[in-house]
Amino acid sequence: MLALAAKEISYEPRRLDNSKREQKSESFLSINPRGNVPTLVDGEITVRETNAILAYIEAAYPDTPLLGANPAQVAEIWQIVCEADDRLRTPIGNVSRPIFRGRSMELAAEIKEFIRPVYQELAALNSSLDDRPYLCGETLTAADIVVYPALMQLLRCATKDGVEALELKVAPLENYYPNLAAWAQRIETMPGYIEAYPPHWR
Repeated sequence: MLALAAKEISYEPRRLDNSKREQKSESFLSINPRGNVPTLVDGEITVRETNAILAYIEAAYPDTPLLGANPAQVAEIWQIVCEADDRLRTPIGNVSRPIFRGRSMELAAEIKEFIRPVYQELAALNSSLDDRPYLCGETLTAADIVVYPALMQLLRCATKDGVEALELKVAPLENYYPNLAAWAQRIETMPGYIEAYPPHWR
């Protein structure tokens, strides 16, 4: 949704309620047999998985490129996208799942272990923003669009009631990673951001 907003492409959002297992409903499984999100339907074409959707949007709607205008840019952007999957989204998921499930104190030692590699990645991303407004230069790209939701997931779990005792040292973001905090604010001012932000995250 952020990619569609960045490219100024109109779309109709359909949000599924995970607590009601709507992603496993018969109607949704007829669209995506794997029953997962996100899923994009564009006319007769259906695409699932975040990175595949980003690649499709870029190919189908090339104006305002998000995956680079030359080989060097394409490589840099895809490197960050791939690294985010492996080095951010997976470990952040390991941190956030027990917290969102109310097991933060029970699994405190594991959470503190899981978050260690996240600190390294956040520090590297923060340093990369010393001399540029976005992760790959002067304009927003797919790299920013992939990293931003992962960071928001981490901040959501780090600010839940009762998690203070874990001392996760990521929130408020400006206290620990000021460049990332300023970068996030830039993303949050883009047109269409509010519509793309999941309401259950507020």
